[in-house]
Amino acid sequence: MAKGIIKRYDFRKGFGFIADDKNGEDFFFHRSEWKGDGPIRQGLAVKFIIKDSDKGPQAESVIPLNGDSGKRSSNNKPASLEDRIASVERSVRTWRVLSFLAFAGIIALVVEKLVL
Repeated sequence: MAKGIIKRYDFRKGFGFIADDKNGEDFFFHRSEWKGDGPIRQGLAVKFIIKDSDKGPQAESVIPLNGDSGKRSSNNKPASLEDRIASVERSVRTWRVLSFLAFAGIIALVVEKLVL
């Protein structure tokens, strides 16, 4: 198995590139090839199998090294960018629902005052 570092990863698109430790060559990989149980992060050391495809060299069976499952520990590692963006998106959805309910309440009060 080859070893390398995740050079880039776009979690929204679900793919990234691994730089090989030996020669620095970049290998494309898709999230479906990720065998870790945590988030995929830039700079994470991994091992992988090199596969040739019609679009160029690819990595398959991408596994984090040193037993690093990609999970963050609660005491010293910050949340991954993917986790932080997901949290912001949940907050925005909550804010939209609450704003809609507040607006609906104001309309109900105005209608009530007009009817009376």
